[in-house]
Amino acid sequence: MTPSHRCWITHRPKRREAIEREAAKAGTRPSAISYVIGHPTAVKTALLADESTRAAAREVLEEFEARQAAADAAGRAAAAEVTRQRQSEYDSEYDSARRSERESFAAQARAVRDGSEADASMDVFNAMAEIRMAASRALSLLHKQQIRFTADRAQAIAELCDSAQAAITAVRDLATGSALDDAALAKFLDENGKLL
Repeated sequence: MTPSHRCWITHRPKRREAIEREAAKAGTRPSAISYVIGHPTAVKTALLADESTRAAAREVLEEFEARQAAADAAGRAAAAEVTRQRQSEYDSEYDSARRSERESFAAQARAVRDGSEADASMDVFNAMAEIRMAASRALSLLHKQQIRFTADRAQAIAELCDSAQAAITAVRDLATGSALDDAALAKFLDENGKLL
């Protein structure tokens, strides 16, 4: 090997390693391959002049193309596997996100429903407390002052008391589970609609 060839091989370590690998497989000296690479005109001349050299070149080209095809197929398979894994991860994350979203919506719906029940329950409690306080105020006024009601006003107050008592009884029955049946409740609401 001439000094220029050694210099060319030394400055291209990847090519040198590839040449050494191929030489080891073929049982050829690396220096012989380096000489051929360094003299492309000699290679061309040998191919034109010698059939066995041309046959060797064709064989090598076929092997090279087969290796390239195998490498391409392996590369495509690896890329397809990476794509499949990423799609699987995406699908898993998407399914997890959808599941989490559905669970969140369900939790919000339960909270709204439970909150509505709790709010309604508190509203009923507050309304009944207001009725009790109003009745207490009326008693306090009656005890503090000697009020003389006209017959019509006394009759109206008596009717209000009867209606309030009926309404309180209906609320108690509904709250404690001993509610009126539908027909009785409808009749009560019709009779006392002016108070509701």
